[in-house]
Amino acid sequence: MPMRRRAFAAFVVSALGAAASAASPRTDEGVRLFEERRLSESCATLEAALKDDPSDARAAYYLGRVLMAEDDLDAARPWFERAVELDPGSSEKQQWLGRCLGFVAARGSFLKMTAMAPKIRRAFERAVDLDPDNVEARLDLLEYYVQAPAIMGGSHEKARKQADEIARRDKMRGYRAEGRIEDHEKHFEAALALYAKAAAEFPADIEPALWASNIGVAHRDYKKAFEPLDAFLARNPGNMPVRFHLGRVCALSGQRLEKGEEFLHAYLDWKPGRDDPQRPQALLRLAQICEKRGDRTAARRAYEDALQLDASLKDCREGLKRVS
Repeated sequence: MPMRRRAFAAFVVSALGAAASAASPRTDEGVRLFEERRLSESCATLEAALKDDPSDARAAYYLGRVLMAEDDLDAARPWFERAVELDPGSSEKQQWLGRCLGFVAARGSFLKMTAMAPKIRRAFERAVDLDPDNVEARLDLLEYYVQAPAIMGGSHEKARKQADEIARRDKMRGYRAEGRIEDHEKHFEAALALYAKAAAEFPADIEPALWASNIGVAHRDYKKAFEPLDAFLARNPGNMPVRFHLGRVCALSGQRLEKGEEFLHAYLDWKPGRDDPQRPQALLRLAQICEKRGDRTAARRAYEDALQLDASLKDCREGLKRVS
């Protein structure tokens, strides 16, 4: 492409991106409500913002996020597609389109999954191309390469290359990337060893403990699920999110129920940050513990409180039926 045309194309992309990111008070309000997990209010506000301005890429993107959080994937998908169309230079929007498509495909038939696979892969690859430092997008792409069969573009060689790129940019998540490959290859002890190294090098970060704990949960080896969380709490006694995660393992395992209830009540007395587990999830785990302890009244109350905050929680609806 001649230099003049390249410059013009760059100008057009830049202009589109600027238009897509223009601030809208109504969109800002919808995003705030989303971050507070007030999903129905956020949905209505973002729909109104898009009625005012159908070219608002940010509103379209967050409406997709809201609908995805409500587990309405079929409704979320066209909003992510519109957001990407309106803001083609956004790595984040491409990444979330890929995530939504991945969940849609996972719930469909093998034929549907096969048909959608190229779109999922392209979305993640495009996200990485647009922002090579988007480590979360690289992790999503690695997950695709690991899980997809070769006929759909899966490749352990490509997954390893992504793990190397991630490690160059973020050492801790480099352990995560390598451990995820080992986990998928059923080298569970190798994965746990990598996560233990990450925990030793990053003792104040909870993520390595969660990665290791989740391997234990997946295999119903609850001793291994508790150990990394207990160790993290011992190193970081003031950390509140670890109390939620310990309460979650107590609820899933049926073990240490009294302690789990104590952890979750402490967490519910604390105000979580945007990236921490939110109040509805803590109420769900508290309800499950109360149910396992035979306290149907307390379980019912916690399930109801959780559903008032987040009506999309399927486990809460099912739990409420059991204790009503």
